[in-house]
Amino acid sequence: MSRYDTLYNNMKNKFTVVSDESEYTLGEYMLMKAKEQSGKSNLPVAHKSANSAVVSILSYVNDKLTIKTPPAKDKTIKAFPFRTSFSALVSSLVACTFIFSFGIFGFRAMTAETGSFVVADAEDEQRQEENLAETEYSYE
Repeated sequence: MSRYDTLYNNMKNKFTVVSDESEYTLGEYMLMKAKEQSGKSNLPVAHKSANSAVVSILSYVNDKLTIKTPPAKDKTIKAFPFRTSFSALVSSLVACTFIFSFGIFGFRAMTAETGSFVVADAEDEQRQEENLAETEYSYE
C-alpha cells in the first residue's frame, strides 16, 4: 500500500459514521439528521418573512435600550448647571488673563528703549578718551 492509500483509509475510518447497521460519511449523516429535524428550529425568525426579521431585530434593540426604572434624583443633577457655569467663568477668566498678560508684556518688550546699550557705548568712549589722556601725560 502507498502512503496515499493509508491516508485515505485513515480519513475514511475517522469520518465514517455507523448507524442502524449502515455506514454513512460524516456529510451524509449530518444531512440526514438535518432533514429529520427540519420542522424544529431554535431560531426566532425561522418561519417568518424577511420584513418581520428586521422588525424583530428592531424590537429587540428597542427593548434593550428602554429604561426599565428611572434613575433616582440626585443633588448632583440639580447642582450641575451652577457648577458648570462657575467653572466656565473661571476658566475663561484664566484664559483671558493669560492671553492679555502675554500681549501686554510682549508689547512692552517691543516698545522698550535700548538705552542701556547706548549708555554703555558712551561710557566706553569716555574711558578710552581718559586712557588716552593719561597715556599722553605719562610719556611727557
